[in-house]
Amino acid sequence: MKRTHKEIKKEIRKALSDGQEHSYGYLERKVNTNWQTIRNHCEDLELFNAIQISKNGVKILKQGRDALKRI
Repeated sequence: MKRTHKEIKKEIRKALSDGQEHSYGYLERKVNTNWQTIRNHCEDLELFNAIQISKNGVKILKQGRDALKRI
């Protein structure tokens, strides 16, 4: 069964919940989807200040952790 965008974004935030910076490859394996999907969803999450994307990887921000607790 195909997952919704909301479910994928939730899984990305869960994978980042440890507060460490992770690569797209790490997220690809944890969320079980391809890098393009991960990148697109991460760009969306960055627009809402839930995560921060840098040259080295992706890191969850306080707002993203707070949103994960409410879900």
